[in-house]
Amino acid sequence: MVCPSCGHENREGARFCEGCGSSFALVAARGMEQRKTVTVLFCDLAGSTALGETLDPERLRALL
Repeated sequence: MVCPSCGHENREGARFCEGCGSSFALVAARGMEQRKTVTVLFCDLAGSTALGETLDPERLRALL
């Protein structure tokens, strides 16, 4: 495990960094980060900018 504080390479299962002494408890609680591929859909309602300038924000949100 690489220490997020100092970058020191530690043995697997270490609870504290062997280089700086930082605790790995928060890293373990957060879990390991994962890279994921996601699909994002973006759409725009024709005239929404002009509509947004004339309507109250709460009303516009309810409408959209």
